[in-house]
Amino acid sequence: MKEVIALILCLGGLLNCWAQKPLYVGHRGCGMGVENTEAAYRLGVDYYHYAGLECDVRVTKDGQYVISHDETTERLGGHLTVADATLSELQAEVYTQTRYEVTYTGRICTVAEYLDICVEKGVFPVVELKWSTGINNNDMSNFAGLAALIEQKGLTDKTIILTSMKKSQEYVRTHYPTLQCQWLCNANWQGNEEWCRQWQLSPSISVGNFDAETVRTFHAMGLKVACWTADSPERCHELEQMGVDYITTNRYFN
Repeated sequence: MKEVIALILCLGGLLNCWAQKPLYVGHRGCGMGVENTEAAYRLGVDYYHYAGLECDVRVTKDGQYVISHDETTERLGGHLTVADATLSELQAEVYTQTRYEVTYTGRICTVAEYLDICVEKGVFPVVELKWSTGINNNDMSNFAGLAALIEQKGLTDKTIILTSMKKSQEYVRTHYPTLQCQWLCNANWQGNEEWCRQWQLSPSISVGNFDAETVRTFHAMGLKVACWTADSPERCHELEQMGVDYITTNRYFN
């Protein structure tokens, strides 16, 4: 009988660990392909099997939604400033990036194309808002078009809106309460716990700036905890033990 009880307790512990396993999110797609391109997103699901894909949204001169981490395309070999370029001008550029000793080429990805991939692959989008024309702390007039695009793709209930811009977060929570939101932060989560609770914003904290007690604190508020960016198995396993809900990564196999 003692052996049976011990086995039941062991299985219960394993089931508990399984239930708490975090969801892995591909950072800018994944560590293969040029970041934030169609190839990186597809490989993030096909090769790494991520449950979600993260992107960086900006607005072009002609009001189109594209994906670019930086304000300019220079780091990837381009010569344009996203806000001052049209979609066609950006699409004409070819980007080059060497990642983990492999060199890739690719072209800019629109938000519509990215969302189509999420639908096709059955993963959830994590849409990071970068300071852009009409999407910033002072002016959110272009967010309506982005929200409409997300709705058009049937992803309103699956999409997570991520940004460090606090006023933008408050705007989204006020006007689009059905969208999930995560506040991108570092050690500055400290002192903002009550603000997160008030606005129902789950924190997305950079790795190294929180511990298991932090996770317990936000869980007690009914908020999930995301973190970024962890690429080694050792780091990811450590974060899993902390009880985080989402881990953003470039290359970890989950």
